[in-house]
Amino acid sequence: MVVARLLTPEEIGTFAIASAIVMVMAEIRLLGAGAYLIRESEITPAKVRSTLGLTLIVSWSMGLLVLLSALPAARFYELSELGWIFAILSISFFIAPYISIPMTLLARNLCFKHQFRILAASSIISSATTIGMVLSGFSFWSLAVGQLLNPLSQFLIFCLYRPYLMQYWPSFRNLKPIARIGIFNSLTFLIRRATVAAPDMIIGKAGSTRDVAMFSRGLGFIEFVSQTVIKGVQPVAFPYLSQVRREGGNLLEAYTRASVMLGAFVVPILGVGSIASLPTIRLFFGDQWDAAAPLASIVAIWAMCRSVHWFSRELLMGSGREDLMLLREALPFFILIPLILLAYPYGLQAVAVSFLATGVVDVIFTSVLLWKVTGLNLIYFFRSWIGNVATLMSCMGTTWAWSQVVSFQATPPVTVVLLLALTTPFVWLGTLGIFRNPLYFEIRDAIPLTRNN
Repeated sequence: MVVARLLTPEEIGTFAIASAIVMVMAEIRLLGAGAYLIRESEITPAKVRSTLGLTLIVSWSMGLLVLLSALPAARFYELSELGWIFAILSISFFIAPYISIPMTLLARNLCFKHQFRILAASSIISSATTIGMVLSGFSFWSLAVGQLLNPLSQFLIFCLYRPYLMQYWPSFRNLKPIARIGIFNSLTFLIRRATVAAPDMIIGKAGSTRDVAMFSRGLGFIEFVSQTVIKGVQPVAFPYLSQVRREGGNLLEAYTRASVMLGAFVVPILGVGSIASLPTIRLFFGDQWDAAAPLASIVAIWAMCRSVHWFSRELLMGSGREDLMLLREALPFFILIPLILLAYPYGLQAVAVSFLATGVVDVIFTSVLLWKVTGLNLIYFFRSWIGNVATLMSCMGTTWAWSQVVSFQATPPVTVVLLLALTTPFVWLGTLGIFRNPLYFEIRDAIPLTRNN
């Protein structure tokens, strides 16, 4: 948020192109091997060493590929700075195995408090460095160095703190069962990341760095809003569903409940953000990003659709159907790419509509896939979502009502956001209670004064 006010859209757009390409490649570097350690009923030091060995092979190979592609990418986009940005970001590939494996072991043992402390410390170091370098006049170089310091600080922490069963010497035996899960898992994450990065890469070649920055800011704002909540619960989801499966519980019931509770958080927030995108973007990033507001309003609907079956990957993995994870992500992605290419000549809002269309396809296709493969009861599933839809409508209605009372265009953004913050949470919680949403009871039970005796 601070950086967006200090750098120009053109500066941020230059870094966004390089970051988009490298971050897509980063999804392959770990080969999703951590999923193997979480899903296995029992793990041994030998299994950890084999997982580390496979991760080293893939991650270091990808690091070399990033270095080798630096100059070709700089020539392709006609931006000489991209080569050096690639070189800086490639360092993270060579330390990634010694971050991902201990993080996975912490997740398997449900040590989320330790994970949070490590992630929080690395984020603070990264953010402080980025802001300090921007203020010192290092332009987009500060973004590259700051992004590198995030994994680098995590690596240094794990050099001092060793989770239970962590091994530092790799083994290159018995890699096949790990690779089977890892390949599907990594390609799934690759496509999921590429979906968000595709506009930066396509617009970066067909248009200007300013257009890249504007669309990236609109999409990035929605990703920030949704992923702030999702990333808080996703590390728990797969271990939770895997545990339900190991203990013989009802996996589909657990999936439906997890989906409804996530939607109860994410969807109303996105609904409010779609209507109040202008004052919110002005508050966080400044008025130089006004053109990103209508893009965020459209993309928010795509994010709502995507959240409906966000845990489908975890459900398919928990059911032993890793092969279908890739299909679930691939279909919407391969529809999105040609739509972006066709839409960009008509403007950035047309590109945003392309996202909306693929979001609808995502919901329909994933619903049918889960019904056919896992036996998910779609009538029960979507009936469970009625409360979420009602909560969305009530929160959006409240936001729209405020827009009729005060002008979102002329009123200071801090005033608008404050008005929404003082009213919509009560509307949200009240609607959850009326429809007896499971999240309401979790919140009620978490407050000491409202717990049932």
